[in-house]
Amino acid sequence: MKNDKITLEIKNYILRNRLIEKGDCVLMGISGGPDSVFLLEVLNGFRESMDFRLFAVHVHHGIRGEEADRDEKFSQELCGERDIPFKAVHVDAPEYAKEKGLSLEEAARILRYEVFETERKGLEERLGSEAPNCRIAVAHHMDDQAETVLHNLVRGSGIKGLSGMEAKRGFIIRPLLSVKRETILRKLQDEGIHYVIDSTNLETQYTRNRIRSSVLPELKKINTEAASHIAKTADILREADDFFRKLASDYVDRFLKTTSDSGDGAREISIPVEELKSYPELVRQYVMMELVRHVGTPLKDWSTVHFRDMDKLIHGKGNAHLDLPYRMSADYRKKHLILKINQEILSIKRRKNNG
Repeated sequence: MKNDKITLEIKNYILRNRLIEKGDCVLMGISGGPDSVFLLEVLNGFRESMDFRLFAVHVHHGIRGEEADRDEKFSQELCGERDIPFKAVHVDAPEYAKEKGLSLEEAARILRYEVFETERKGLEERLGSEAPNCRIAVAHHMDDQAETVLHNLVRGSGIKGLSGMEAKRGFIIRPLLSVKRETILRKLQDEGIHYVIDSTNLETQYTRNRIRSSVLPELKKINTEAASHIAKTADILREADDFFRKLASDYVDRFLKTTSDSGDGAREISIPVEELKSYPELVRQYVMMELVRHVGTPLKDWSTVHFRDMDKLIHGKGNAHLDLPYRMSADYRKKHLILKINQEILSIKRRKNNG
């Protein structure tokens, strides 16, 4: 791929955000679609000047039959022509979706990232000191960012969800977040670079596809820079999220009273809430999220409803109890919020009997 203003901007974005550094190993997901093909071409053009090692992995999800086989073959040949080590991994997304009660789209995403992480660890072990840092590069771009924000907006997400995807999170890097989809397609067309199309991306029963094919194009009719403006707003909200998390962390560090095991073997922490009740609701919510992190419970299955219920708890008369996700419970006693991970969830009847 020719070096021009677009590739220079991407390189500067990578360097500015320290996505790839000298000596790194970069494992990128290649589907054969335009976004991943563009990323492959870009990274292939950078690997010598930036001094990193590039590998590619293709995940065959066990759906779309011959079309998926075509994608794998195309991806393998593309990497072979560019002397990029390639591996294809087959998973059964339909079976996993059925087993876990997930949508096919979500099941495929989970399995895909599990493959990425497994292969990343394998490369790290194999390369050792030759490439001490191995990262996973995915091809999300600016329009994907806008779609993510819109998707989270209609689902009722808070600031965290509206801040979209990060350029770097853990081992995952997204070098194309500053690039528009139309720029990618135009660049591929101008240079005669071929790619394949996943037919499921055109099916509108998937929420993201509906946003991509219907909602975002309508917003672009209102303002051609809609995707860019949404992505910039996500950046601002990410800064706000970082600020409120720091504020909440400081509060918890100041006031956390106990971290101990209660008599029944459950982990328990306690914090006074009189000062907290004078803060805005948003800040109280962030403090409660920070408390959940301190207990060691993942926030994945928590929603705004859970934190609002906890907020109602501390504004009540006291001596009240609330059951929460992951066997957690919250109690409000003597002007303190007490969070505990229980060995099992106590029913209302048992709580009364034990009281």
